[in-house]
This record gives sequence, C-alpha cells and structure tokens, in this order.
Amino acid sequence: MMGVMLVLLLIAVSIQMVGLLGKVAAGILQTNTLMIMLGLNIFSLLVFILPLSLYLGILLALSRLYRDSEMTAIAACGVGTAYILKTVLVVGIIFALIQSVLTLQLAPWAEAHSTRLTEKSKKSTDIEGVIPGRFNELSGGKGVVYVQNINTEAEELQNVFLQMDGDAKDKGRVTVVAENAYKYKDEKTGDQFLLLVNGSRYEGLPGDKNFTMIEFKRHGIRIEEKNTEVTHYRHRSMPTKDLIASGDVTYKAELQWRISSALFCIGLALLAVPLSKTSQRQGRYGKLALAIIIYVVFSNLLNMARSWVHNGKVEPEIGMWWVHGVMLLLVIILLLQQTGIRHLLFRQQRISK
Repeated sequence: MMGVMLVLLLIAVSIQMVGLLGKVAAGILQTNTLMIMLGLNIFSLLVFILPLSLYLGILLALSRLYRDSEMTAIAACGVGTAYILKTVLVVGIIFALIQSVLTLQLAPWAEAHSTRLTEKSKKSTDIEGVIPGRFNELSGGKGVVYVQNINTEAEELQNVFLQMDGDAKDKGRVTVVAENAYKYKDEKTGDQFLLLVNGSRYEGLPGDKNFTMIEFKRHGIRIEEKNTEVTHYRHRSMPTKDLIASGDVTYKAELQWRISSALFCIGLALLAVPLSKTSQRQGRYGKLALAIIIYVVFSNLLNMARSWVHNGKVEPEIGMWWVHGVMLLLVIILLLQQTGIRHLLFRQQRISK
C-alpha cells in the first residue's frame, strides 16, 4: 500500500508542480510561495490517493497469496474468507479514521491557507513576481520588465530594463534602464515605489518631436497593485464544525462528501477481498483492470451523488449514502458468487439435521 501510495503521490505532485510553475511564470503566484503551495496541496491529494492506495495494496497482496497457492494452504488450516474479511475490515477502519482526519480537519485547513496565499499573490505587485533572466509581462499587458539578477539578501534588482505605456498620449511609450533598483513604501501615503538608481528614461519614439531622454541618479516609479477579483471556495475550506451547524444544502453536500470519503476506505477494502481471488493462470494482476474500472465507477457515482445533493435533485437524507449501500451489495454478491449459495444452503441443511 505504501509503495502504491508513493508512486501515485509522486505522479500527482509532479502534475501539481507543473501547474504551479505555470502560475508562477504567469505572475499569478510568487516564487517564494511555490513550495508552500505544493506542501498544502499534498493534503488535498492524499484525500484521493489514500483510499485508492489501500484498495490496490490489499488487492495486490491477496492476489499474490492466491498466485503462490498460499491462500489454499491458509484455507486448509481452517482460515476462511470470513476471517480474512474481518482482518481486512479492521485495517479498513484504521485507515478510515486516518482519512477522516484528512478530510474533516487537514484538507479544509490546507485549502483555506492555499486560497489565502493565492489571493495574496494575485494582489501583489508585478515586481514581486519578477523572474530574473527573462522578460516578465506587467499586469494588463501594459509593458514588460527585465531583470538580469536579483540580490535576495539586499532586496536589490540588478540591471533593470522597464518598458511601459506612458501616462499621457503625448508621452507615448516609456523605457527606463537602470543599474540597480529597490522597492520601498511611502509611510505617509502607503504607496509603493520602485526606486531606480543610475539610469536613463526615454519617453516616446526616437525621431518624434516629443521624444525626450533623461539621465538620473535616482528615479522613483509608482507601483500599482493588481486589482483582482477575489474567489472564495468556502464550501471546500470551511471548517467541519461550521458545516455541521449550517443548514445550507451546499454545506450539507460538502459534509457528506467528507464523511463518505472515509467510508469509501472501508468499502474499497472489503471490495478488494473478492476481487483479489485469482487462479495461477491469471497471474498476480489478473483482475487489476477490473478493479480499477470498479473504482472509477464508484468514484464517479460519489461525485454524481454529491452534485445531486448540491443542486437539490436528491434530498440530503438520501444524499451519498446509497452509493455505499450499492458497494456493500456488490461485495455480498461477489462473495456469494465465489463461495457459492449452494454451499451455504448445504451447510444450513447439515446444521438443521
């Protein structure tokens, strides 16, 4: 199980890293929040990875016992399917408790912090998201800025090239070149400025009558903060105790989703027992494809039931609980198919006699 979870987590983290790097390159996230966002996203990823890892772990382990005829030897010693189910059920309950901690506490906390960091990065200035060695587009496509190097200790930008649209039509495009630049905040007004040192400022286009060139030792440019629309994911980041106290249908759907995610671990653990029964000809991975298809089906059923509750198509009393009932019914059918109903009836007749 740990091996499967490690592989799935590495794949998911790699995909998340690519997405976060794209946001950093687009200026949506700051570079200093990249690893923090990645660490917070791991909690949300584990909510989906842990049940699947437990499911595949039990399936692969028991399939190997069947392939190596170990299960036959175990049955000859008097250990039947009921004992295996009991053991797997205990393991499923343990990991369901771990999953409940993730879904009810850690994942909402991580989602809330991730949302705050994203909103803070969106509101941050363009200069804070500058990547050295490449042209960075300013917000709204108003211009570009290029920095050859950044001294993080002194908070200094080195060899700065800045090109942006002028404040007035007669000025046209403004180009500024400076050796160094610093960021400071005016204590009286609260405005942020980029202080450029030892450079030149060019307004307009060469050859125009309004073209001007100014050399300076110190030159301040006001930095405008990004005006972004704040996005809230309250139903995902809301604490569980607030979901319980709320009567809103959306919050009820989210609460049932968090509880169902923990119950999903128990259902998948029990479902892996009958699916793991294979013959030596089938091999260790004989029913792996079927098991993954069944997992995808029930996972989509949970998402569909969640959407129905959220949209008011299904009453919260029914909610998502019917999916777990269908899963339990499938476990019983598979077990009866393997053990045989005739075997149970024959055993009952012997007891009555």
